[in-house]
Amino acid sequence: MKILKKGGGLINEKPAKIHKIISSGVLGFSLLEVLCVTAIISILVALAGPSLSGFTSPLGRKGAVTIVMNTLEQARVSAIETGEEVVVLFWKKNGTPATNPDEQDSMVILRKNDTTSTWVPITRWIKLPKGILFHGEDLSSLILNSQPDANILDSLPTPRPTQSQLGILQFTTSGAVNLPSSTTGLHMALTEGQRAPDGTMAVKKQKSGGQEIISLARYTGRATMDVVTTN
Repeated sequence: MKILKKGGGLINEKPAKIHKIISSGVLGFSLLEVLCVTAIISILVALAGPSLSGFTSPLGRKGAVTIVMNTLEQARVSAIETGEEVVVLFWKKNGTPATNPDEQDSMVILRKNDTTSTWVPITRWIKLPKGILFHGEDLSSLILNSQPDANILDSLPTPRPTQSQLGILQFTTSGAVNLPSSTTGLHMALTEGQRAPDGTMAVKKQKSGGQEIISLARYTGRATMDVVTTN
């Protein structure tokens, strides 16, 4: 840098180095600040708890509807594509959360091997979300109240339920529903609750309201869903 010298003339002089002063302190939070933030978060979670719990039940049922509808369509399409009969079995498990907390209603798909006349599982047991049940006792559901024969029972993947715990739906090679054979009763419900240890009763939780009804068309095998409100 050139600067003017007293008395005239220019001289060259390097500018002085400017040193940046860096604080030796470490940035962070004090224990008091951390405790205050934790307390605020705890209060917000407590206040949001009742609101969040209200979403649990509907989401559980919606998830169950998606699982069941996808499974039924997979079975129908498999029957058409393979040219062999396909069945869906519905396992209505016994017990309560207190005695069997991990027990969940389940489904499985089996395809008939026409060459050997045996049934081959296509899937493993597909579980519904916890607390969601197949329900049809008070809806005249022939799907859930019809049982498979011994030949199908012997082909089930483990664990194997008893015959009385099962419901059955059978698709023909055209995708139509062959079993149950009646023109009525091709429906079932998904509801929240518990099943008694003897398997004879489903107790619905009234606070969530409603249950999803899945119906099947006899000749096309396609499933549709409706919501029925319970008091």
